[in-house]
Amino acid sequence: MIKLILVRHAITTCNEGGNLSGLTDSMLSEKGKLQVKNLTNYLKDEKIDEIYSTPFSRTKETIRKLAEIKNIDIVETDELNEINFGDFEGLGFEFIQREYPEEFEKMINEGFDYKYPQGESLKDTFYRVAKKLDNIMKDKDSKTILICSHGGTIRNIISYLLTNDYKYHWNFKIDNSSVSIIEIDNKFAVINKLNDTSFLI
Repeated sequence: MIKLILVRHAITTCNEGGNLSGLTDSMLSEKGKLQVKNLTNYLKDEKIDEIYSTPFSRTKETIRKLAEIKNIDIVETDELNEINFGDFEGLGFEFIQREYPEEFEKMINEGFDYKYPQGESLKDTFYRVAKKLDNIMKDKDSKTILICSHGGTIRNIISYLLTNDYKYHWNFKIDNSSVSIIEIDNKFAVINKLNDTSFLI
């Protein structure tokens, strides 16, 4: 059985400001740094064999201390990145709606197929993440793998493992610093824990 521990990075300055930050290297806020301490303490006794992270400060900083405690090297991969918001990186949805009304209308109407200008669509991101996840899990048995990534990426992973379909993407709430655990046995996935933030209180 493969056990996946899915961790969303701690809250960032962009998250607090409501700005899109797919490929923007947004820094952890002061609240985020406190979340990291609680998260590390929560997971320090968990058995972990491998740790993956995206190459951004927010993910690496979220999981660095835990990796040190476990004496595990973090494997960085950009294939688990958040969606690329393209020209809209760093902007908020209210700003986009006000300044780019036609583009915002397309965003609503096209849904999963909508591709951000110079960026990706949610459908693009789903297939990218699914392909990398298959690669990570290939030929592994009885491993516990921690992935520290992004809200959209984690929703894609859960949707893929449970339904093999991107259409359930928005059915999963994934908060900053949350922990979700999925166990996979013979390609059958079971949610053990979803969006756990109890340790942050």
